[in-house]
Amino acid sequence: MKCLVCGRYSFAILCKRCQSELKPSLGVRVVDEISVYSFFAYSHLEFLLHCKYYPVGSRVYHLLAKLALQTIHKELMGVFDRIGGGVYGVGIDDNCKKGYSHSGIILKEISKIGIKPIYGELIAQNKVSYAGKSLEFREKNPKGFQSKIYDKKVIIIDDVITTGTSIKEAKEVLQKQGNEVLCAIVLCDARG
Repeated sequence: MKCLVCGRYSFAILCKRCQSELKPSLGVRVVDEISVYSFFAYSHLEFLLHCKYYPVGSRVYHLLAKLALQTIHKELMGVFDRIGGGVYGVGIDDNCKKGYSHSGIILKEISKIGIKPIYGELIAQNKVSYAGKSLEFREKNPKGFQSKIYDKKVIIIDDVITTGTSIKEAKEVLQKQGNEVLCAIVLCDARG
């Protein structure tokens, strides 16, 4: 197979050289009073993130989540240790499209540091796509998340934060059900 970025032959989806150039850097953005931690600038990964619309995207997202996990482990473990056990991760719109769930892949990787994944929750009832849409469009067309999670400490997981509308809506739904939303973790920040 060939590396998706440089085209060199590689056993992995990205060759070792291209993987070494993907250097996660912890970023923090506050949305609706919660910290949203990101690891890559969207501008550096736009091509790779668009792979989520194709079957190969599962391998790309696994690699990106694995790289982000290294930074989470180094930078955020102290935060999670102070919170204590019983922290759950829930992915935004965690349902299978194209044979896999991109937020499910991130959840699975994050579970390796002790965050308990809850799969298949926060499913959007309004199937509108926010890709490339304005803040005004996003606010007028909420996703209508539904969830059956109650009375837990949760971390919201998604792939990209653009305007923060999805995270804000997810937080509101979870809090109405007695959950404590600790923070959100995303792979990329579109402001970067």
